[in-house]
Amino acid sequence: MDLKFKDTLEGERIVLKKSVPTMELATKVFEAVDADREHLQPWFPWVTPTKRVEDSLKYLFSVEDEGKKSKKVEYGIYIDGEYAGNIGFFGIDDKNKSGEIGYWISSRFVRKGYITEAIKTLEREVFENLGLNRIVIKCDERNEASFGVAKKCGYQFEGKLREDSHSEHFGDLRNTMLFSKLKSEYK
Repeated sequence: MDLKFKDTLEGERIVLKKSVPTMELATKVFEAVDADREHLQPWFPWVTPTKRVEDSLKYLFSVEDEGKKSKKVEYGIYIDGEYAGNIGFFGIDDKNKSGEIGYWISSRFVRKGYITEAIKTLEREVFENLGLNRIVIKCDERNEASFGVAKKCGYQFEGKLREDSHSEHFGDLRNTMLFSKLKSEYK
């Protein structure tokens, strides 16, 4: 299956722009991450090794490579033209018509419904235009904001993956909450 994700997806208040590896975008991503390390660090292990703009650029090139294989797409979240975070669709399984959504947003944009809107915008593309059947959202059990968003977006709690991965931030094994939505549940 050769999935063709659109370059731009529009919500009511946000625009999702497909990430392209340019120094300009890498600078925006790095500056957002660097300014918000304390907010992002507990949940995302990639924050620590992101030390320079070049690290963000390298990541953007890796996303582009995965995109060429129809295995991943990532969009920058823009609010009033300003870069605010990222949302991606990855782990795409052609045979089972499924994949996973992951997201992060700068702390100054939290609790305003932007991630909810970004998820709904991306799932519309996945279900309506790409013909996939299942979307998964996973998050650390301690990340109440993230699993609150999954529930708010109508994702069903499937279970807890107990001590499934190591958290560098907390120095322990984390429990991962697993949520999903099927195309038949999409409104």
